[in-house]
Amino acid sequence: MECPRCEDIFGNKEEHIKVSRILKCGDSICSECLEELLKETNEAYFLCPECSNKIKKKKKVDSYTINKGMINTINSYFNIDLKENKKNEKNIIRYSIVSLGNFAVGKTSIFQRLSKDIFSTNYLSTIGFDLTTYNLKYKNQEYRLTFRDTAGQEKYRSVTKSILRLVDGALFIFDITNRDSFTDLEYWYNFYKKEKKDVVGLIIGNKCECESERKVDFDEAKAFAEQHQLNYLETSAKLDKNLKKAIVIVLKNIIESKKNNDTIESSTTVSSIYCPTYKLDKKKVKKRKCAC
Repeated sequence: MECPRCEDIFGNKEEHIKVSRILKCGDSICSECLEELLKETNEAYFLCPECSNKIKKKKKVDSYTINKGMINTINSYFNIDLKENKKNEKNIIRYSIVSLGNFAVGKTSIFQRLSKDIFSTNYLSTIGFDLTTYNLKYKNQEYRLTFRDTAGQEKYRSVTKSILRLVDGALFIFDITNRDSFTDLEYWYNFYKKEKKDVVGLIIGNKCECESERKVDFDEAKAFAEQHQLNYLETSAKLDKNLKKAIVIVLKNIIESKKNNDTIESSTTVSSIYCPTYKLDKKKVKKRKCAC
């Protein structure tokens, strides 16, 4: 069996284990996707990705029923140690990356090529957003990246806006054969910046296999990226060119951003406590006897 949302098999040996949760409607979903569904909406319910029935929310994901029999059967078949799997899962660092850009620039193609190594010219336009996962090892550390593939149409902007609060970085994607998609990058950059103070991500010029139909010069796109303090890379989902390199660049930028934010927060805390110029309002401090 597989999760209807991320399509990972429950008990997949490569992923070690996907814990199955049985919803009230009877369909199964992995615990990670269930957590995402609980966060995505403010309603008292969410829709089952398999049958679209309304499922009432509960306080914790752990409160949903675990199909222990099925998991134990699969684990015994693959000879997987459940205790070891839980330890390995804890060592994985998780980040979320969103795709932003106009309709039909190749956002879905890039994520599908990365996560499932498939490419098609017959993808239907994304409705709202789609979700896939991608595992990556960088500097001896395991990372699990959640790709949030958003729709480029204006009617889905409110959905895209709500997603931005949950992500750690972004891919700003345009089509090098479509001048308008490049011009609109300024809008997508500002759209992201309104929700996130620090813009962490990468600008991607997709469909570089269509060099003869190019409408945006490499140097022009690179200059735009440098103007917004971002890196620029040209990719091809069709040829699987520079896709993994793009993800490594984004991951590296996310890691650096997290380190810088932690440093700023710690220095601010220390300076506010130990700074000689910090004055304590004696009126707000209650008199107490010495503890000793």
